[in-house]
Amino acid sequence: MARPHGMLLSSDIVGGPGGGTGGAPPLVEAPPPHDVRRAADLLRLLVSLTALALTVLVAVATSDFARRVQQGLLSAATALPPDLRDTLLGTVQAVAMAAPLAALVVLLVRRRFDAVSRVLPAAALGAAVGWTLTRLALAESRPGLWPEVLVGRGGLVHAGWPSAVYLAALASAVVAAGPWLARRWRAALWALTVGCAVLGVLAASLVPLDALGALVVGGVAGSAVLLVAGGPSDRPPAQAVADALVACGIPLAALRELPADRQLPGEGLLYGAETTEGARLTVRALAAEDRNRDLFHRLARRVLLRHPADPGEQTPLGAAEHELLMLVFAARTGARVADPVIAYPVAGGGAVVVTVGTDARPLSALPAEQLTDTVLGQMWAAVARIQEHRLAHRALRPEHILVDPDGGPRLTVFARAQLNATPETLGADLAELLATTAVRVGPARATACALAGLGPERLTSALPYLQPLALIGPARREVARYDQARARQATAGTRRRTLRPGGRPNLMHDLAAEVRTACGAPAATPAPLARFTWKSVLGLAGAFLVLHLVLPQLANAPAALHALRDADWWWLLAVVPVTFVSQGFSTCLQLGTIPGRLPFRATYQVQFASSFLNRITPGNVGGMALNLRYLQKTGIETGAATASVGLQSLAGAVSNVLVATVFFAAAGQRHGGVRLELPVGKYALPAVALVLAAGGLLGLTPPGRRFLREKVWPFLRAAGTTLTGIAADPAKLALGIVGMLGLPLVQIVGLALSLHALGGDLPFAQLGAAYMAARVLANAAPVPGGLGALEAGLIAGLTALGVAAGPATSAVLVYRLLTFWLNVPLGAVALGFVQRRGYV
Repeated sequence: MARPHGMLLSSDIVGGPGGGTGGAPPLVEAPPPHDVRRAADLLRLLVSLTALALTVLVAVATSDFARRVQQGLLSAATALPPDLRDTLLGTVQAVAMAAPLAALVVLLVRRRFDAVSRVLPAAALGAAVGWTLTRLALAESRPGLWPEVLVGRGGLVHAGWPSAVYLAALASAVVAAGPWLARRWRAALWALTVGCAVLGVLAASLVPLDALGALVVGGVAGSAVLLVAGGPSDRPPAQAVADALVACGIPLAALRELPADRQLPGEGLLYGAETTEGARLTVRALAAEDRNRDLFHRLARRVLLRHPADPGEQTPLGAAEHELLMLVFAARTGARVADPVIAYPVAGGGAVVVTVGTDARPLSALPAEQLTDTVLGQMWAAVARIQEHRLAHRALRPEHILVDPDGGPRLTVFARAQLNATPETLGADLAELLATTAVRVGPARATACALAGLGPERLTSALPYLQPLALIGPARREVARYDQARARQATAGTRRRTLRPGGRPNLMHDLAAEVRTACGAPAATPAPLARFTWKSVLGLAGAFLVLHLVLPQLANAPAALHALRDADWWWLLAVVPVTFVSQGFSTCLQLGTIPGRLPFRATYQVQFASSFLNRITPGNVGGMALNLRYLQKTGIETGAATASVGLQSLAGAVSNVLVATVFFAAAGQRHGGVRLELPVGKYALPAVALVLAAGGLLGLTPPGRRFLREKVWPFLRAAGTTLTGIAADPAKLALGIVGMLGLPLVQIVGLALSLHALGGDLPFAQLGAAYMAARVLANAAPVPGGLGALEAGLIAGLTALGVAAGPATSAVLVYRLLTFWLNVPLGAVALGFVQRRGYV
């Protein structure tokens, strides 16, 4: 039965509109409000960071174009009458001085010291980031004549004020003060800030790209401070919830916020209510915060899944009404669910979902002795009923299942439920509940209880969806923690052990094996859930590589082919093993930087696959990611695996320095008159300012200290333990040293063989010096494998040392063909192989 602005289900509890207690006001008990980290601030931070990256990209990658465009805009601005420009400039300066001062005074008069404690650090951080941005990233894109257009112009103060740095601080302060301001005040302050930027551009006191960058920096700095320090919640207060319940006709006697251990993160705020007749209710208050959190969930699913099947954006009232309707439908299927009462709006844009209250506790809060097979079997029977009617819960986890005192489970929190659900959605429901219950009772018992409640046919239908991608959100994190705990338990008490590639504990794999055994079902092919696969991602990266990097290299192909005609083929054949030997040294380096023993063959195959990814990603990012995944799949903790990969990169850099120093000294280049000058002063101050700001946010705020304590320190401890264990093992040290020194040396040998095959000749020491100098230049180039940069550096180095241009060019091209491009097909085959074997 319809109600004004809401939905009504139970006339036994709800009276007429406006009916309430009719006497004393209801008792409202809730803890004092506290600061929270809001999803809206995270969303604003991500959007602002994206806009900042685009701004920097335009300024750096297209500096000439940006300079011409901004010069045209400034020319148009300077065409305005001088008096008009001075008037605009004076207006901007007056507003820029008065607005922040007035806002600060208002906050102090209203004793909003918590807001002031966010505004001031945000302004300081915005100024620091704005100064860094304008000095480093945007300087090259400014028109050369810009400062001269300010000569002779007047205002209240200097014509170049307010600067972009001041504008960034102002925008940061506005963002940080936003949660304490009413909507109209936020809009007014943003209008003034944007107006200052626009008028500053019109008055030619600001460069357009600087003004845009300052506004974007404001979003970044202000949102970062709010995320670290927290801000007021945008959920409706308890009194507003009580007023809404009275307004919809519930004779409310008392409303109490449930304790923290009864709350559901990201699922609204739970209250317990009592009516004047003694009935008990459970009230879940929804607000814009829940809608923002759900937005992140939907975005993650749309990015990762091929068919996410998510509803569109809903208002809190729309979400409340949807959940109430799903509860009614679920009850009609015969499943035990929370008894629905009403959905109704709350003043300020929120809404409430009211259900009949009981003494039930979440399944996730039950002690182990109360998680009986009967309880779990009844839970699965309820799931079977809603699955028969193609109703997907889409958040089917133990915390969303209530267990009554009599042991009967009830399904609740149908906020994301979907009618006429697809097989993918229904299968993901089963996989999510099966995995999260297995975390508590183990894979074998969880499977047996699911078989008793679902039957073999329906349980077998879940096999294609027992994969990590079917779990997005809390369930996936819970399963990951469970697997990590099992991996730590397996390594406890052992100083050194033999690791098995792909041998990390895998709950989803264990569940699939249990289901196949229990149901007598054959192995099922995993459902194609991923929107992006290795093949699609590598295909896009390969297309980018061909278009932007490989095609220019093909211009040299005729010269390389011509050189091969006169080459000594026996010496060229001697270059081919260099590719295989270099991967062997890479394997030695990895084996020497991990705290356990890995088989050489599997690690060698992974190194070939990593070399293929390094051909299409800059800075060896792809190879490092694959190595990290490989170590994690063997059961090594994330911190230890990351430390190992980082140690490999550090060892490679150290070996390059050592080998280069030896060859430079041997080639007589120690005092060649070459001097490297770095503009340390230009970068030191911004770097120090940013480090101090980040350290202050992390060390001086409770959320920051909690992040350091719970995330950073455990990671550093794991990394330190790894390094200590490696340093105490002479065999590991010897293996690592062989790998780090052998890598550059075998490449120099390959270059020497190629040069000799093409008729060139050069002492090995000078050849090594030329290679290492070119390697340093190529490492600084943001292209995969130093493509183009290494070739140019080698040719220049060889010709400078006396090799003829023809043989030098031909030798370098042939060398890269046999050591760089040969890795592409071999590495692609290796990548497919290690994926099929489950190594990565």
